Amino acid sequence: MEKNNAQGLFCQTVVSGSFYYTTQYYHPDNNFTMDDFLSHHLPEGATLHYIDGTYAEVEYEGRDYGLYASGNGDSFNHVIRWELL
Repeated sequence: MEKNNAQGLFCQTVVSGSFYYTTQYYHPDNNFTMDDFLSHHLPEGATLHYIDGTYAEVEYEGRDYGLYASGNGDSFNHVIRWELL
């Protein structure tokens, strides 16, 4: 699967936000959602520094972000909350 156009995910003028996405395949839990996000939706140039289940920390354009994975109503809709660290 190719990465989607998530380059604008970490906006330079906003300190937190959410990224919503839908899959055609089932996510059994939020750990799977985090792995899926990091594999398929993380913007080009972002560097993963830490992951622990549903939480991850990445660096993007010199800034560090905390990411939190969760479901969004069912196992096919997902949300990644992000915040500037």
